[in-house]
Amino acid sequence: MNGIEQPGVSYSAEVLTGEPAPEDTAVPVFIGYTESGPQWSLKAINSLAEFQAAYGGPAPEGFVLCHAVRHYFDNGGRTAYALSLGPYSSLTDLSRNALLDALSDERIVRCVLEEERITLVCMPEMMRLSDTDTDGWAEAWSAVSRIVQARRGLFGILDTPEDPAMARACLDRFVKQQADAAQWTGAYWPRLQTDYVDDAGAAITVPASAAVAAVMAVVDDEYGVWCAPANVALSRVVTPTRPWLQSSGLFQTYGASINLIRSFPDDAVRIWGCRTLIQDASSPWLYVHIRRTLSWIEAEVQQIARPFMFEANILLTWIRLRGIVHIWLRELWLEGGLYGEQESDAFFIQIGLGETMSQDDIDQGRMIMNIGVAVAYPAEFIEVSLTLDTRSSLVSSLESI
Repeated sequence: MNGIEQPGVSYSAEVLTGEPAPEDTAVPVFIGYTESGPQWSLKAINSLAEFQAAYGGPAPEGFVLCHAVRHYFDNGGRTAYALSLGPYSSLTDLSRNALLDALSDERIVRCVLEEERITLVCMPEMMRLSDTDTDGWAEAWSAVSRIVQARRGLFGILDTPEDPAMARACLDRFVKQQADAAQWTGAYWPRLQTDYVDDAGAAITVPASAAVAAVMAVVDDEYGVWCAPANVALSRVVTPTRPWLQSSGLFQTYGASINLIRSFPDDAVRIWGCRTLIQDASSPWLYVHIRRTLSWIEAEVQQIARPFMFEANILLTWIRLRGIVHIWLRELWLEGGLYGEQESDAFFIQIGLGETMSQDDIDQGRMIMNIGVAVAYPAEFIEVSLTLDTRSSLVSSLESI
């Protein structure tokens, strides 16, 4: 249509950049020990065969990373990343302290920060800790929390001690010591007995985190990141290692909870819960899918807004930015990602002088946009604020307000 002319009318079609490209919203990193391969560097994997080609096969006993990766792909997982902490051969007697030191190594954080596609963090190797070592489990959970707090958009999937009393003690300690990380993590109990067998023919038990990551990837792809990754049947699972009746109140209607994995009469083993570790039942971050949806919206809006950092901080720029974000949020609402019978019930956008910015903000090169989205209930908005620094060409993180 560009170039069409009519009497007294000039028409020009301008292609606006900034549309977010579709990307996987659930991309885990699996951290642990491998038979061989590169250490302390990320490697993308798209199948078990790719993982084994790069890192070798499973260990004779104890180390579970390879089995966890296998379970991830068998449950529908797609793209993932692996991070090797070292080879089996150098760890003939891996002590508890050595394991915790490796899981807490700052190099893990630096590696994860290098890859923006990663959204989920899994440390299956914490399963090597003793069930009675509450301090050790709490330290391993803290290691995951440090990673997910290093940048926005990360979510930690925590494995738990087998004993429900120890799992509860670990949860209580974590909530007390790491309250700020609670919204970015979720824990799952118990472990899973698979139909995999080792060289001796014994059944192999895996932690739940890999299957949970796979379910998140499948649900995100088929239904949307805003849908709960729960009530989904798991593949290659014979039974949970503990029946849910032994959970001893790990899942609570009010207060911090651990999500259960249950066996049902139809022989399906399903994830039964989608709670973060938030203790306050009134928090907007009580549910895994709500927290992950807002992280995804933040990332997408940042990507849309990035080209506008180089624009003049004037009314025309604000109108264009508001228009593109409005179109994207409207499409999200039509897909069912936001609640509300009308657009005004589902989201709002604020940007402009006297609305989100003062003259001083404009003089200082700050372009501020506030967005409210109803991801839980209509008219109950979760608000985020985006600030563009038009002088230094930086997009600040969106902050919940």
